[in-house]
Amino acid sequence: MSNRVRFLNLSLGSAKKCPICGWTCREFRKVEYPYKPAISLVCPSCRSYERHRFAYLVLKNKIADYARETLHIAPERCIKPWLQSNSGIYLSVDLLSKFAMVHMDITDLGFDDNSFSLVWCSHVLEHIENDRHAMSEVYRVLKPNGLAVIQVPIYGQKTYEDSAIQSPEERLKHFYQDDHVRLCGLDIVQRLQNVGFKVNVIELSKLRDNHISKYGLDEPSTREIFLCSKH
Repeated sequence: MSNRVRFLNLSLGSAKKCPICGWTCREFRKVEYPYKPAISLVCPSCRSYERHRFAYLVLKNKIADYARETLHIAPERCIKPWLQSNSGIYLSVDLLSKFAMVHMDITDLGFDDNSFSLVWCSHVLEHIENDRHAMSEVYRVLKPNGLAVIQVPIYGQKTYEDSAIQSPEERLKHFYQDDHVRLCGLDIVQRLQNVGFKVNVIELSKLRDNHISKYGLDEPSTREIFLCSKH
């Protein structure tokens, strides 16, 4: 089946909806990764995953209050237009991505202290060997009373990492992706607090069941958003 035919087939019906782009469908496109424990639901229109739609729904009416100066780390194309439209100043950074405005390492952000009122950092820290340094840099550039939106895939209570695991093949086997360096646990809250953040955890279970189903939000490793503030 061609991509166009698959897209048209999925588009029949309105049982499901992407809240980011407004696309309605019979069902989301299902993507399976061999080493990951669950199938991902992807919007065929804007290519958003569960984590993007979850964050958008939770923050769509709040983000403008913080987005005077926005730093978007590892910018997702489905989220960027929304963040950009709500921001007074918008800047995206990534080490290598061609979609970023500036190439920059999250462990060495070239900005002054207290530069951004909003930092958006989704599914980045699991790629960073020195994640504590990256968290410290996000804390440093965030303005007092600003907001850092942090998401990582969560696998249980305690983070599993081993610096001896270096090859892509071994990382794939242990961390479910060949460029991940850990399986994050809910103890990430303590890590974020250790660099100075006050952390509020938003849980998917707080949303209504019919919204979780309609908007395709439930993926086992993306049921939390960590809202981090600096005082």
